[in-house]
Amino acid sequence: MSSMTRESSIADGLAITRSKNNRELAPIQLDEREEDMPPDDRRANILLIVTDQQRSDTLGCYGAPTCRTPHLDALAERGVRFSHAYTATLPCSPARASLFTGLYPHKHGVAVNGAMLNPDAPNLATELGRAGYNLGYAGKWHVDQVRVPSDYGFHTKDFPGYGYPASGIVKGLRFGSAASRATRHYAQYLHEQGHAPPTVLEACYGDNPGVQSQEMYALQSGGIDTNFESMVSEETIRLLRHMKVERERSGAPFFIWANFWGPHTPCLLPEPYYSMYDPHMIPEEPSFGERWERKPFVQQLYERYWGLSSGGWPSWRRIVARYWGYVTMLDDLIGRILTELRTLGLEEQTLVVFTTDHGDMMGAHRLIEKGPFTYEQCYRLPMIATHPACTAPGHICDAFVYLHDLFPTFLDIAGVTSSPAPDGRSILANILAEEEPTGRESIYTSFTAQIFPYEQRMVRTRMHKLVYNRSDMGELYDLGRDPWEMENLIDLPETRTVQGELLALMREHMVQLGDPLLGPFDRIRHVY
Repeated sequence: MSSMTRESSIADGLAITRSKNNRELAPIQLDEREEDMPPDDRRANILLIVTDQQRSDTLGCYGAPTCRTPHLDALAERGVRFSHAYTATLPCSPARASLFTGLYPHKHGVAVNGAMLNPDAPNLATELGRAGYNLGYAGKWHVDQVRVPSDYGFHTKDFPGYGYPASGIVKGLRFGSAASRATRHYAQYLHEQGHAPPTVLEACYGDNPGVQSQEMYALQSGGIDTNFESMVSEETIRLLRHMKVERERSGAPFFIWANFWGPHTPCLLPEPYYSMYDPHMIPEEPSFGERWERKPFVQQLYERYWGLSSGGWPSWRRIVARYWGYVTMLDDLIGRILTELRTLGLEEQTLVVFTTDHGDMMGAHRLIEKGPFTYEQCYRLPMIATHPACTAPGHICDAFVYLHDLFPTFLDIAGVTSSPAPDGRSILANILAEEEPTGRESIYTSFTAQIFPYEQRMVRTRMHKLVYNRSDMGELYDLGRDPWEMENLIDLPETRTVQGELLALMREHMVQLGDPLLGPFDRIRHVY
């Protein structure tokens, strides 16, 4: 059964012209359309919820034994949970730009944080907008350093760049003061809600103050409604209400993209989330005993840069406890959004997707955040999708899928067939829990820089992972025997065969994608 049949047919030639600076939620005028939307348009609305830097093993439905995520667990019970979802790149901006365009960084232009998106690349806003979808955006952006969501036609309150909203608002907070372009949206939100700006009551800073003087975690005054993340949920709810009215008026479905800033550090939390998890109850990461034997030297440099390991696991577990608290707070805020979706009567008309841009080491291998390493904690994602037409609620899909597969999937739902081919593929059949194989047997990732410039490529199959580090030794892991990736098997006599197979597979990906690193890779791969 084709996705067009599954989603109901759409009249040809639907398009919508929008003002690039439409920041207010004013009604979309019917005379702005090239053709009126047919009143019987039954295409699904799309609600995409994205967190920042969340490990999949923080969700109960992914096996978290302690960290509580009841609302996302319930979402998984109503839809499909993807057990092998991956980002094709990191850090934040490259991953988000890939989601936005369906392309790898060397095509969309955002290979590092703070870059400009290729203006010629089709994206979710241009393609869904032309298909007649109303566009809404809430929260963090960090896709394009030059343009903001409203420039792409989203109804939104813009947070340019990284746009950390607490900077300059939360009294006593260090993080983000020099990196963010100031906005007043959070201050306005607090004023509208009748709250005073929160104050940092206590905080933990990195052990390397010359480099990392930011908070690792901090307790703020006030409750959850004073936290800046509650602003994201409230703005998403406001968009849902507005889009419901617009759909009833014109028949147009909507695409709303809600983006939280967390659980990325600093974990700025109110009670009860700050003290929700006892650090003494958090087990040590299995890879925390990393000795860096036969590992790329850059990983040791990264550990030294952050300077968080001098206190051993007792220091780390205090950070992890607040990270988990952040996860549960976000789950509660997402619960508010999902409740409103149901209250508005939109649940049976809307595809809901929850995911993140990438993971976080959070103590694994004594590392934090993301960087020049390809460990599963960074690249493997939580991804949950609930579609009204799902044939088997609670299904677990084991197929390899990418974050940027969501681009062709959303276009598939919208009936868009003329867009230039992306680097991913539609996973709509998987979202509907249909037994349709993807044919994908490996994952290929690309990395350019995070703190350190460091070109890197990775290919991962079901059982093995090969890493090409352009300026350092390569890596090879047997994921079946060594799931925590402690033992680098590169260049060992007993792994020569599988190493050669993976090198050939990596080259296939490079050729297929037109990867600019193919030339340097070809010059060195014969000595691996």
